[in-house]
Amino acid sequence: MTNPQIKQFIPHDHLSSKVWKDDNTIRSDVRDALLNIAQEFLQYLNLPLDVTDITFTGSYANYNYTAYSDIDLHIIVDLSNVDSESIETLIKRFLAAKKDLFNDRYTIEVNGIDVELYPQDAAEPHVSSGIFSLDDNKWLVKPVRFTTKPDIKLAEKKYLMLRNEIELLLEEDSTLPQIERLIEKIKNMRKAGLERGGEMSIENIAYKLIRSAGDLQKLFNKKYELYGNSLSLI
Repeated sequence: MTNPQIKQFIPHDHLSSKVWKDDNTIRSDVRDALLNIAQEFLQYLNLPLDVTDITFTGSYANYNYTAYSDIDLHIIVDLSNVDSESIETLIKRFLAAKKDLFNDRYTIEVNGIDVELYPQDAAEPHVSSGIFSLDDNKWLVKPVRFTTKPDIKLAEKKYLMLRNEIELLLEEDSTLPQIERLIEKIKNMRKAGLERGGEMSIENIAYKLIRSAGDLQKLFNKKYELYGNSLSLI
């Protein structure tokens, strides 16, 4: 029996009216809210960063948004002046840690849509078919309506296989390396799908089903539990 959620992953023929006007320009209240969120995040970081742009990407900058989609708000940072590889790595890890803490601590919504913050190196490639610059108030990559429908049966089959794999691993006396390998496998699956078939690839849709169902979070929760146990004296 087809999972009713999977029908939501069929692309729309228009951008979301929660974010965009009829002419595909961003709503001014949404733009102002996102810029304010970005500025608050930068103040929270409290680092002397060279911010070159603030961009909005993800499904809500495209035609494949669903009730489970969020706004991906990217802070574009120029790290080219960092002359030490170790310092650059440290900064990236620090930004990632701060990002996770900020996103976990605060639930932020714009018109009922969750907003997730992502600090991004300006030199880092980002594969997306829809990217909007909030600073310049224009599209950097304008989305194009999808001409083909995704194979939802294959996507659901892959999702069910991965969900079973996750459930089996969580039911067993699993180890930290086992959990980490499965998380990496899922990440690589999505990456390969995006590179090969774009956002409508069966791998990307299966990933979104896993994430929206909470299965991916269960894996991360188990990872954090096992990691904490490995550092604890019991």
